[in-house]
Amino acid sequence: MDNWSYMNLLMKKAWIPLAAMPLLACFLQAASSAVSEIPLPEKIHPGLDAILHNAVLQSPRMVNRALQMEIADNDRIAARANLLPTFSASYSYNTASDQQQGQTSRSTSIKTPYSVVLSQPVFHWGERRNNDKIGAIQLKIARGEYRQGYRLLAQEIRTSYLRLIVQKMAVKRARFYQQYVNNQLKLQEDRLLKKVISEVDISIARQNSEQGQIALERVEFEFENAKHSFARLAGTGSMTDDAIPDSISEATYSAGPYDQMLADFLSQKEPPTAAAFDLRQQIDIANLNYASARTRLRPKVNAVFALTQDEQSNYLNSGSKYTFSSRYAGISINWTIFDGFASNAATRNALIRRRTLENDYRQLTEQLAQDAQTGVKQINFAARNMAIYDRLFVSNQGYLNTTKEDFKRGVKSDAEVGQVQLNVYDAELNANNARADYLLQISSFLGTLNEDPIVGNLADKT
Repeated sequence: MDNWSYMNLLMKKAWIPLAAMPLLACFLQAASSAVSEIPLPEKIHPGLDAILHNAVLQSPRMVNRALQMEIADNDRIAARANLLPTFSASYSYNTASDQQQGQTSRSTSIKTPYSVVLSQPVFHWGERRNNDKIGAIQLKIARGEYRQGYRLLAQEIRTSYLRLIVQKMAVKRARFYQQYVNNQLKLQEDRLLKKVISEVDISIARQNSEQGQIALERVEFEFENAKHSFARLAGTGSMTDDAIPDSISEATYSAGPYDQMLADFLSQKEPPTAAAFDLRQQIDIANLNYASARTRLRPKVNAVFALTQDEQSNYLNSGSKYTFSSRYAGISINWTIFDGFASNAATRNALIRRRTLENDYRQLTEQLAQDAQTGVKQINFAARNMAIYDRLFVSNQGYLNTTKEDFKRGVKSDAEVGQVQLNVYDAELNANNARADYLLQISSFLGTLNEDPIVGNLADKT
């Protein structure tokens, strides 16, 4: 089996426990109906939606997280093992040289002792069961981290994808500017030959041409690097220019859905976010550790079943040898009566950790409420800023059309048309940056509320 087939198999195994649970309903709630009314980058650019779906299996980061899920599953098995019986066996083959006291001769014998022992925990004051529960909780945390890791990856992919669109536009603008300054340089060279301008004037035109060439090469280089970085991040083979849209589509804004989602979030007693879920689970673990620490000095009871055999020598009876076998079953009690106050220290530390986590949780809930309210404000600011830059772009486009008409009538020069075209490119870049900021503010807000529908890409992977 090659590496890729193995990774696919491993990913499928990682999804099985996810499907077996109700998808962490206490933490990962279904996106509300208001989300369907909200624009997201993958909704307005289907190409990005396909990339996000494929990233579940293709992204190197998700492959590593799948491996971590495999480790979490194995840790869960190890935690459950505390409740199961242990079975051990030993066998020895020994050559012995024996000498009876008072005799000079020695006798040689072969001994083959063995033992088989089966032990089952019976009563440990809930300590073993607590460890099993801790293992189950840690598996829940690992699954939550897996989903949260994908959401963060998706947000990074969204950001990089929108940045690629803007960079593609920047390359287009740089190419036009280089052509524009080269044309200007050509005109200035002709004017220099006619002695219309001085060497100082031509030096400025030459400098502009050189700077334009440097700027073009730089943005092209940065664009190529960004495409390669995006391909590595998303796990795609390559990213061609044709796969990148020419511009970010316009998006609408309505305050109603965001205000409704914010109100629903603030009305919840327990925040359903990933960070809050993890802290709640850690508090449960702290409670179990505290309960277990209090039992350290209590007697522990195990059931034992064993079969042993050994070979003995009876020196009082002329050194005769015989085999001694034993079969027994019973109860064993292990009781640590005093451990130098270590158990008291462990109990106090467990209690302190629990209180620390509870304090962290209270602070987190307050911070989440503030972050959610801030998110709504940021979306509003971004939407208003986007509307301004969209209007400026439309205005510049209209002025360009007017300038072209004036050029046809001989009122405007070609250089003036080129300068207005550059202004249009700049306005378009500003408008697309504003749209990208608006869309990313939305997805960040949904992530804060644990309402990002992108995690739905994981639900159907069974």
